[in-house]
Amino acid sequence: MFSFPTHGLWFFYDDEISIYWTRDDSFEVYKGEKQVNRFVTAEKPKDSKQAEQFADEWLADILQEEKLRHADAF
Repeated sequence: MFSFPTHGLWFFYDDEISIYWTRDDSFEVYKGEKQVNRFVTAEKPKDSKQAEQFADEWLADILQEEKLRHADAF
């Protein structure tokens, strides 16, 4: 049985995407119950608001890269 981490903070997005902040400088990215990526920030977020901002920006960058990658195919 899958057990999600619980000592950090979760941010939830569309399409079953969630990002888990470990309360240090690292974030884990999940699609449903599967961890699909991980990223580390240059600095530890000072609070949950800044952590959410980092998560939002990271996801926006990844989605933009995906759009550009698919646009090149056409």
